[in-house]
Amino acid sequence: MVDDIINEREKAKLHFLKTQTEKLIYLGEFKENVLAALEKQEIDRNFIHNEIKETMKDKRAILLKIRRDVHFECIKPYIDEAEKIGLRYTLVDDITFRGNVGLVVVSSEALDNENKEVVIESATKVYTDAGLSEGFIYGEGHKICPKHYKELKEKLPSHSDKFQEMNFFDRLFGKVCPIDRFDKKER
Repeated sequence: MVDDIINEREKAKLHFLKTQTEKLIYLGEFKENVLAALEKQEIDRNFIHNEIKETMKDKRAILLKIRRDVHFECIKPYIDEAEKIGLRYTLVDDITFRGNVGLVVVSSEALDNENKEVVIESATKVYTDAGLSEGFIYGEGHKICPKHYKELKEKLPSHSDKFQEMNFFDRLFGKVCPIDRFDKKER
């Protein structure tokens, strides 16, 4: 009986420490209140992630929290989107924050996400893991050249709906593939 009490006390202590650590990682929020999170290096890519944009529109979303130490020009698209849809946002600053999380979308209710990963996977990693250029992330939602469209269909067909293939007239009128533009800039 004494062992059971000690075990329960230890479990409670571990649970408390775990939840306090979560708050340091998720910008002062419990993980159970986080709909989605994004790492600072993903925010620094300076384009809005569609997953975060959709999560911000979720009816349970009540607040967007962003770390103050991320460059303003990189967080501006998220702030603009929050203002557009009427989602409250705040910039937070705390020297006790741990980890790489730079943005969280907070839920109005506790979620059952203890075993779920709430940090959005690097969008670039999806393409590079498939053997594609990092530039594909900048081409999402745009027309891309036939060469890159074919490469995408072969290596990552699940994402082909995020792109359109350029036609003859696009190229005739000087439209440049955003992936080619990115690859040239990176050289």
